[in-house]
Amino acid sequence: MALSASRHLLGQQRPAVQAVATLRNGGKAQPGASRVSKAAPVFNTSVKTLQEVVRLGKSEELSNRQLFARLQADPKTMDRLDMLQLGTEKLGRFERKKWFRYIEPEVKLPHISFFAGAQVAASFPQESLPEVGIVGRSNVGKSTLVNQLCGSSAARVSDKPGLTQQINFYTADNDFHLVDMPGYGFAYAKEDTKKHWLPLIESYVRERKTLRRVLVLLDARHGIKANDREFMALLDCTHTKYQLVLTKCDLVHRIDLAKRHLLVSQEVDKARNCIPRVMMLSAKHGAGLNELRKEILHTCSLGQRYLGSHKKKEAIAQAEYFEQLKIYKDTARSKKRRQ
Repeated sequence: MALSASRHLLGQQRPAVQAVATLRNGGKAQPGASRVSKAAPVFNTSVKTLQEVVRLGKSEELSNRQLFARLQADPKTMDRLDMLQLGTEKLGRFERKKWFRYIEPEVKLPHISFFAGAQVAASFPQESLPEVGIVGRSNVGKSTLVNQLCGSSAARVSDKPGLTQQINFYTADNDFHLVDMPGYGFAYAKEDTKKHWLPLIESYVRERKTLRRVLVLLDARHGIKANDREFMALLDCTHTKYQLVLTKCDLVHRIDLAKRHLLVSQEVDKARNCIPRVMMLSAKHGAGLNELRKEILHTCSLGQRYLGSHKKKEAIAQAEYFEQLKIYKDTARSKKRRQ
């Protein structure tokens, strides 16, 4: 697909099969394309963002897939992902797997329990404790994240998009509230029901004075889609502080995850009310959850209470990890010289 013909955003709402078929046929949809391999990645990032990150020659015309391949991942991000074991690892033919790993001191949030649900704005509970909202496209893993963050099963989860059909309020030991909102985008729900979700969410973010931050979850395989941009624009218009979180990082190769993080960070820089730091995690494996727990505690002004001795433990654990990493790199270099 020529860059000159790439005026639309690749993250627009359309079936994944059609998106891949379009990319493979020079920007023109192929009528007969109905099936595609599951392994084929779909890069839902705007061509404009890719052009800003990748330096191109004046005469070059590259597809978005080629642009993505040209991206140079940030070495610091790669080191961080390697340390936290985020993303799947690609080992070279003669590369040894590490015999050690970073054992991160666990951060525990209070146990949560469901205490209110609202299908209309009039049903919102009375404002009292600090609140952190969780929102994202349907089936991005919102309810799963709520459970994993607090080690509970209070939130109902399903593989079927659209299970959460109201705003659910969970209290964390009367210290703060986690608020699970319905997903936007495709969902298995009645059209009349889905029409009320966005106005309900908009009422919540506009009116809620105790709302400290909204966590916008993004699928790490796809990045920011059109629906995500629309919701981010809404949060900017309502002057609501929000932060982007890449989920399902266990399904993406580490190098591609670092590139995805780079692209998302580029778009975050343009947003007015978005927290610059883009979080990454895997709710399935637990990697990155401690970072988000700390972020939530600091957001709710509870860091001193829950993280008193954590910083010291974390410094010790990191020192041990970097010591082992140095030995590993020295061993790898000496082995390479012998070969």
